[in-house]
Amino acid sequence: MKRCLITGCEGFIGSHLADLVVEKGLQTFGTVYEEDSLNVKYLRGKVNILRCDLKDRELVEEMIKDVKPDVVFHLAAQSYVTVSWENPEVTLKTNVLGSFYLLEAIKNHAPGAVVEIVGSSSVYGPREESELPLGEETDYKPTSMYAVSKVGEEVLGYFYYKVFGMKVIRVRPFNMTGPRKTYDACSDFSRGIVEIERGLRDELEVGNLETVRDFTDGRDAVKALWLMVGKGKPGELYNLCSGRGWKMKDILDLLIRLSGRDIKYKVVPHKLRPFDDPIYIGDSSKLRALGWQPQIPMEQTLSDMLDWWREELGGD
Repeated sequence: MKRCLITGCEGFIGSHLADLVVEKGLQTFGTVYEEDSLNVKYLRGKVNILRCDLKDRELVEEMIKDVKPDVVFHLAAQSYVTVSWENPEVTLKTNVLGSFYLLEAIKNHAPGAVVEIVGSSSVYGPREESELPLGEETDYKPTSMYAVSKVGEEVLGYFYYKVFGMKVIRVRPFNMTGPRKTYDACSDFSRGIVEIERGLRDELEVGNLETVRDFTDGRDAVKALWLMVGKGKPGELYNLCSGRGWKMKDILDLLIRLSGRDIKYKVVPHKLRPFDDPIYIGDSSKLRALGWQPQIPMEQTLSDMLDWWREELGGD
């Protein structure tokens, strides 16, 4: 049986990926930063849970030495843009140094492993509409320390492929959302609507509703990650996106319609970022050429998110 390691397994994508990998019959190990994280309950009994802080080089080294994985999905990161403004040093240490420690350990103890480094489309930075959709050849223009750290991850991945011949595939996801997602706009909207349904608040507080984003359901995304293990080319970079843009106001309006309630909302300053790229749409042609395409429509994604938050928050 092949052995699979998922770093950041308690995260949104990590927990859905664990479901899929276990279903495929792999012995699955998953690192978690906090064992009481919301999604850990989906892992218990299925995944060998490993407590790990990527900033601890010795711990990372011992983990890879013990697990000796055949496949590694590297998802663990400080993944919040707002936190990267508040604590850039931790963001860089976790995402860049942590990735370095992981790749070094794999080189030393599991050099034949297929390694997928899951980065971020934030590395593209602000773009004109004439540049869209964004292809993998587009240059870097990061506008947050989070994006800078993801550039570092990508470059490290390429270095270990080119210099040491490791089977590193780099993935550049755009916006991933769906049930189990927390702290993105779709999730915040969904949770807020459910809280209004429960009588816990009177209205939603929202940020910039004019931005346009390219969303993929996380359950579709993990199928793409799995496909790339078998069909992706080491050294290559693949956008993971739908190729369609959604204005955030349209997302919110659709959620309100799905809720069946008269939901009031207002834009508030503390929900606005220091810099917000106005429009982000990717080109997923390379990934689609491997045989992937998204299956879950946005209406279903948002409906499932509302239902998930209803279950999480309890009540009738």
